[in-house]
Amino acid sequence: MAERKKQTVLGTLVTILIIAALLWARYDEVRDEQARDGELRDEQVTIPIPSAEKSTGGESERSAGSERNSETSRGSQVGRADVAAGPKLRAVSLSSTSYQIWENCSLIDRRGNDGDSFHVRAPHGNEEVRLYFVDAPESAARSYGNGDTNHKRIAQQGAAMGGLDQYQTTQVGVAAKAFTKKLLKGKKFTVVTSGERVYNSHRKYAFVLVEWQGQRSYLHELLVAYGLGRIHTKPMTLPDNTAGSRQKKHLYELQQFAQENRYGAWGVRGSK
Repeated sequence: MAERKKQTVLGTLVTILIIAALLWARYDEVRDEQARDGELRDEQVTIPIPSAEKSTGGESERSAGSERNSETSRGSQVGRADVAAGPKLRAVSLSSTSYQIWENCSLIDRRGNDGDSFHVRAPHGNEEVRLYFVDAPESAARSYGNGDTNHKRIAQQGAAMGGLDQYQTTQVGVAAKAFTKKLLKGKKFTVVTSGERVYNSHRKYAFVLVEWQGQRSYLHELLVAYGLGRIHTKPMTLPDNTAGSRQKKHLYELQQFAQENRYGAWGVRGSK
């Protein structure tokens, strides 16, 4: 009788431990998703970027009050910068006939989206696009089943963006993802692509045009101008036939703007 009671107690304890482990795993997963979506940032790392609602208006501006209250309560994790004197962004012209133009695209909210790569719903169907010219940092350090990691890539990104350590670099990646998501989610935007695939994958290289301070601008330029992406990956002739080499030179001018104003990676303070 005593032995049976002991077995019952042990079985109950094992069940409780299994349930606790499952709940903790789910909690950890939710926190990871929040971090990657920019909803959860480390208060010890400050990343100055402009407030997107000042530029996009509409739904973002209406929700700004609740966001500001939330940020005040958790210590203003991302510095809000004045965007009155902004960078010299290139005027957009779609005069080239070498590109497909997908108007009225919308963001498909997927876990795998990042600052420079994301899923979109285009008029002809769903696509995943990768920005020309820019590489936003990884939003988390990861290890994969085959033994590989993304740590080397993060180190390269951090070195190119002011000598950041791994944790600081991934925090900039989180901020880049949140910045892009805020510009695209719930809005219509334009994708311009030649249809070229990224390393023969299903993803396609593209320019993405967003509304910024009342005008249409290139997303890759905004990421560089506010220190949320390094000048890297494939260059391309712009849709107005501006040479890729000329655009790359312009991007270095935008990067200098970010450095001088200490935006994004160039103004990171604090570490875990």
